[in-house]
Amino acid sequence: MGMKRILLVFPLLVLVMASGCLFKPPAEVRFSLDRTTVAPDDTIHVIVLINNTGKVGLTGANLVLGDSNFQILQEPKFPDVLPVGETAQLVWILKAPPTPGHYNLKLSLELTDELKRTWTGFYGQFLVTVSNKTPPRGELKLDVLGPETLRGGEVSNLSVTITNPLDVPIELTNIKLDLLEGMKVLSVSTMPETIHEGKTISLKYTVKAPYAYREGYISAVLRYRIGDMEKSVVKSVPLRVVWTPWNESEETLKEAYGLKYHWITDSYLVDGYWAEKYNSTPVFERSELRKKTLGVIGAAESEVQAAEAIYRWMMHTYSFGDTTSTLEPDRILLQDRISYAEGQILMTAMLRSIDIPARIVTLYNGTDCTRRPITEFYTVDGWYVVDIEHGFVGSLDEYLASPYFPRLYQMITGEGYRLVAQSPTELRGHEHVDVTGDFIADLEDRLLTVINGRLQPELRSKLMVVMNNLDENERLYALFLFSSAPSDDDLNRVIEEYSTKRIEQNVKTMYEFYRGMEWSDDFTRYWRIFAGEVK
Repeated sequence: MGMKRILLVFPLLVLVMASGCLFKPPAEVRFSLDRTTVAPDDTIHVIVLINNTGKVGLTGANLVLGDSNFQILQEPKFPDVLPVGETAQLVWILKAPPTPGHYNLKLSLELTDELKRTWTGFYGQFLVTVSNKTPPRGELKLDVLGPETLRGGEVSNLSVTITNPLDVPIELTNIKLDLLEGMKVLSVSTMPETIHEGKTISLKYTVKAPYAYREGYISAVLRYRIGDMEKSVVKSVPLRVVWTPWNESEETLKEAYGLKYHWITDSYLVDGYWAEKYNSTPVFERSELRKKTLGVIGAAESEVQAAEAIYRWMMHTYSFGDTTSTLEPDRILLQDRISYAEGQILMTAMLRSIDIPARIVTLYNGTDCTRRPITEFYTVDGWYVVDIEHGFVGSLDEYLASPYFPRLYQMITGEGYRLVAQSPTELRGHEHVDVTGDFIADLEDRLLTVINGRLQPELRSKLMVVMNNLDENERLYALFLFSSAPSDDDLNRVIEEYSTKRIEQNVKTMYEFYRGMEWSDDFTRYWRIFAGEVK
């Protein structure tokens, strides 16, 4: 009976495997390089064409380099979703090795889909020669001409020139301009279908810079055809966008910040409950604080750089205690010792004084809204957090992935607290806006994105295997643990050395043991237990 069952199952397995049902990949992937001979430390482009042949949308692509001599300078932005049947062309910009020689560049691509599955098995391999004597690039010459620096919101012109040095015409298939995030193309000239022998054509682009700091490369990717052969050529040039709102007009600020603009001009910093509790009025004049703040931020080129400069200045200027004596920034400014709450008030006021939208966010239990104050400031990339007590300045998602958020999450989900943004207009009791959703919506995905950014590319699929074997609560606890690793090296070392089974078991054991306890204010404590540093 057992033998008959085996004989029946075996042909079925062969049939299923032959039909591709078990191993059919979700995409067709083609790798190419724009050139295989480069100068030392020069840029080289990996062009990846992804055709979604699967059954669900694709949501991400991760390129893993098999040679550490090459360095990824810039990754492309993957579409929010690449639907079934559609194709995406992505370009990674690499830095070539500094030493001449022959290098075997092995590439592998990992794809993720809407079901949060990771797919591997896509490989490319190229022999790259690094030489001080490089041959001409391909059949076509491509150049991108434009400014090296733009101001946020500035409109400028870019020129893409295409030169055909051959003695035959070349068919131009299409051209794509990859800009820095948030840049917009306002107009573009039409590309001809053919460039004749010995000719040069120029395409004019009018672009608008985002109201944000950016630094990276803009690239032109041209696909063309010679006979039956289709080829690509890429040209990248560096660009920096500087955004200093303190140098901009009111009209520009309103356009840049939209509905968040009022967080610059609001007169009060905290509400009437604070005013009554501390017997102080939380009002300030922006103009009076502006000169001092401009001196503190110096040559800052973005909201984030300005906030970091103010934070460093505060750490150098003040000692911190627990007693809050005033809510007035001009009085806080003159003190030597201030509370963390006073520090957040002064930080918020200084940011507003230089035209950066800022607000104070606190915990609220239905009665008291003064606990655990932090400062949020707004950029076109979203909210950023300054938590003076914990020495943190970074994006909101980075704050969620810090060791200081898990305890807040526990208080919100288990103890009835809400997170509120102070938004007073009359100083009459509680005047604040519930922003709890900003902090906990899609929390798992946001934590996973930050952690993946810290992990070595080859370890990301291992992490996903672990996550898929945990239940919802265990996954979130695991993400809190991983994001609390003191350094990227610590995180990568543990994920690499531990087996998936060991990681899963440690997470389950620790979650069950600590789930009913009040968590530490600094979740790093639990990471050290998880990593075996503390028994």
